[in-house]
Amino acid sequence: MDSFLKKTEILLDEEISEKKFIDKVSFFLNRECYIYAIIPEYEEDLLKKISTDFIAVKSISISHISPWNVGQLGYIKDEKKQYIYEFYLRSTTMDYVVFSEVDVSEHLQTINKKNIDIYKIFEMSRIPHITIGADGQWINIIEYN
Repeated sequence: MDSFLKKTEILLDEEISEKKFIDKVSFFLNRECYIYAIIPEYEEDLLKKISTDFIAVKSISISHISPWNVGQLGYIKDEKKQYIYEFYLRSTTMDYVVFSEVDVSEHLQTINKKNIDIYKIFEMSRIPHITIGADGQWINIIEYN
């Protein structure tokens, strides 16, 4: 089944600028971009910055970080790609960030404490998406043929 999966890693410069990052992502996501994420509550300044555009679906325990941590599961329809760099910068403190041209917001309700992996929504439905690699050193482009 994975024979139709195409995963490409794009290495990023250590100090990549916002414009260069957006250009790299825009090469694969030509249209509007949906950003799906679980934003930990300790990322208060990010939550405030995006509060008018972030649609919180539900609070979810992210106990793998610590037993009392809670995150906001939700998404942004980022038509101008104005938030993707901010999420890239925070990717080292947020485990789940996905960029896609496809609206999967109705599937976010399936995420819970026992099934926190939002990547599975994209993988099981074979939806092209972009994730950020460890320490923000690369982006993963996942495509299906």
